Amino acid sequence: MSNIHEEVKVLEKELVETRRFFHSHPETGWLTFFTTATIIDKLKKLGYDLKMADEIVSVQHQLGLGNKEQIEQAKKRAKSLLNDDLHHLVDEMKDGLTGVVASIDTNIEGPTTAFRFDIDGVDVTESKDDTHIPFKEGFSSDIEGITHACGHDGHTTIGLGLAKLISENKDKFKGKFIFIFQPGEEGCRGAVGMEPTGILNDVDYLIGAHIGFQAKENKGIICGINKFLSTSKFDVYFTGTSAHAAGAPQEGCNALLAASEAAIQMHAITRHADGVTRINVGVLKAGEGRNVIAPNAFMACETRGVTTELNNFMKQKCIDILEGVSKIHSVKYKLVETGGTAGGDSSKEITKLFKEAALESPFIEDDLIVEEFDFGACEDFAHFMRTVQKNGGESGYAMIGTKLAAGHHNEAFDFDENCLVSGLDIFYRLAFKLNRK
Repeated sequence: MSNIHEEVKVLEKELVETRRFFHSHPETGWLTFFTTATIIDKLKKLGYDLKMADEIVSVQHQLGLGNKEQIEQAKKRAKSLLNDDLHHLVDEMKDGLTGVVASIDTNIEGPTTAFRFDIDGVDVTESKDDTHIPFKEGFSSDIEGITHACGHDGHTTIGLGLAKLISENKDKFKGKFIFIFQPGEEGCRGAVGMEPTGILNDVDYLIGAHIGFQAKENKGIICGINKFLSTSKFDVYFTGTSAHAAGAPQEGCNALLAASEAAIQMHAITRHADGVTRINVGVLKAGEGRNVIAPNAFMACETRGVTTELNNFMKQKCIDILEGVSKIHSVKYKLVETGGTAGGDSSKEITKLFKEAALESPFIEDDLIVEEFDFGACEDFAHFMRTVQKNGGESGYAMIGTKLAAGHHNEAFDFDENCLVSGLDIFYRLAFKLNRK
């Protein structure tokens, strides 16, 4: 494997160009029509077998899709950016069935190794400051309010680079490789919508990584991420009865008071002795007028737990509270799930392989290698990871070091593009460790 770094280094210019191309055309959630079509076009040329639309997304499990107007606007924008011969791909994705799963089989008996790369941007307006490199060098977002402010443009780029290297060196491997290019990571929507279609069936190893976060130094790496928090994200709609606040208050059913009491009680849920739990009501909107008993209210909520069981405990307590306050205030409520993911830990075997790859890579410095780290936050990958582990496979997640211009989801977020090379080098080494002929 001595020439791995040379093969990767040859792609450095291409990696930077690809990253900047995706950065300039971000999309969010399930509305990644342009991104998906572009990835499909590249993978077809590399000889991969492709699955898309309802082959890889379960409509019944698709959360947080967006409304019809948003979908049509996203499709129209995608077509305006694509060559005419790719427009049919946008239509095949229907109402947000985006993402793609690619596979390549060596036809030599061996393990099935899957790599997952998230492809969506964030609802953030990108900085137009002259010190912000994407703006300064002309590859900032071409749409107001959406940015690749988390690094998924880099993940997509690494995934495509890895797909190219494996395709060109297929004769050096055994078994099968699967590439999952996943939409909807932000809000934890994508994995829960894709996993029920069986894309992880028979997967022996599942690998994922993120650039940045706690790996904040160039040439650094965290080899195994543990303590992913499970989460449930949901909206609550209260429906009451309006009435004159002075003339006939007894005729009203106050949805504002119901929502306010629910929010307070949710934040007062008893914490659990078995581990970390979280609750947040991030949005509360209610009412119609100063002198009107509020007939409606809306809450955007999320729960988290260090295990799936603890998150389920928090969510059930929230449901109990919603039922209680609705009865007290004589209002109705509707809970709409918008996202969620499991909790869990990286498999020790994969953490070990990440460390071995890091020690071999000339793009990683030994004294910047961290073996394990407890994340204490959520990542959509954990839902896929838990499925593979429950099926008897191994799965792990790393963080690839890079200097950040600003924190994730900040308007000035940017990363040092050298991490594209180091990230690709690590992934490529893992491919050899798991599937070398």
